[in-house]
Amino acid sequence: MTLRAVAHLRAQEGKGAALGEALKGLIEPTRAEPGNVSYELLASLDDERDYTFVEEYRDGDALDAHMNTPHVRAAMAAIPELVDGGLDLRTYRLID
Repeated sequence: MTLRAVAHLRAQEGKGAALGEALKGLIEPTRAEPGNVSYELLASLDDERDYTFVEEYRDGDALDAHMNTPHVRAAMAAIPELVDGGLDLRTYRLID
């Protein structure tokens, strides 16, 4: 069973562009992970501070591995300086 994840982040005032650049750096290395099925970064049309990842992984172990990669750990270390309220990560299963 594949696992879907939705990760929402909101930049601090005046830091939307910086957060967007930091998040874009996660796309290529994440898509190269063996357990990743898809990984998309969305930017809100209405709010330049609002970003959402829509992700799909082979299984929960693949998501756990993703969260422990060097590129994700580095991004998580930068989040407190850029994000208002932290990371909102939710996981889902597809209902057939």
